[in-house]
Amino acid sequence: MAQDVKWMRRMRRYAVPILILYVTAMIVALLLEKMWLIPIMASVSVIIVVMGYQEMRIMWRMTKHPKAHRMLIFQYVFEWVDAILLTALMVTLLTAEDFGLVIGLFFGIWGVLSPIRQKWFTKQLKQIDPELPTYEEVIEGSVLNGPSI
Repeated sequence: MAQDVKWMRRMRRYAVPILILYVTAMIVALLLEKMWLIPIMASVSVIIVVMGYQEMRIMWRMTKHPKAHRMLIFQYVFEWVDAILLTALMVTLLTAEDFGLVIGLFFGIWGVLSPIRQKWFTKQLKQIDPELPTYEEVIEGSVLNGPSI
């Protein structure tokens, strides 16, 4: 688990340079060939899924409750939905603009509800296991390694 936390901290350290790289790639794609945005957004979707999996894996080891494990899986499914919506939005915006706008509206609503959803997941996990730290507490290092399964 300590190795997973170190990996996540390292990834967070590289977040700004990666963001600059993606923004630059998006600008270049918009100037040269808009279809390049599809693989760029697909790679962002892959990063979303990988980071969500790492979060689930770290938090999985912090608790032994099966209900908490189910809630973590449920949360990870929502990460997949985020990634799929992002890729679908970019593909449809570039190929079928009218349908892309509808998916964009759905993606916008989904994004606005994301903080509410995250608070709900945290609340549910706290009800199941009151001593379970939040993911941010684990990554920041304010909590030592939890129980290992």
